[in-house]
Formats: sequence, structure tokens, C-alpha cells
Amino acid sequence: MKAMSNKGFGNGKATMDNGYGMFLSMLDYKLKERGEILIRVDKWFPSSQICCLCGKMHRLKLSDRTYLCECGNNIDRDNNAAINIRQEGYRIYREAA
Repeated sequence: MKAMSNKGFGNGKATMDNGYGMFLSMLDYKLKERGEILIRVDKWFPSSQICCLCGKMHRLKLSDRTYLCECGNNIDRDNNAAINIRQEGYRIYREAA
């Protein structure tokens, strides 16, 4: 929220006044307007510590920027986390349907 409240977006202090919860409710409302849904992944989901190919978990330090797995997966930590979050979102969606 702090990054979004800078003057480059034109929202300024209004973004910080609304807070993150209000942002999520507005995002949910706008998505429903367009026939889409908002899926929330648990904030404690270990997205950067699970291999996106084989599913094996490895403990990483914050300084580790590359995810290396025994299965041969060698990927940027953030890309690995993004893939895992997308897969978790799909899993949650399938369970709800």
C-alpha cells in the first residue's frame, strides 16, 4: 500500500487512508462486476520454499535468490513463488467448485 500511495499514481494519501482491507474489498467488487473472482491464498503458504516442478520443500534464506532442487529445477526464487501461488490459487478454485 505504501508503494501505491506515492504521487506517481495520483492517489496519494487516499490510498493509505483506505487501507489494505478496503483495497481488497474494492478489488473483489470490481472483479465480480466483470464476472471474475478473487482467490485469496493464505499468507503463510510457503510459496518460495516449494519446488514448482516436483513439490519438494527446501528451506531458503532471504539472501538465496535462486531456487535449486534435486529434480533439476533451477529457477529464480520470485518466479518459483509466483508459479506456486498461481497453482495454489487453481487448487483452491477447484476445491470450491
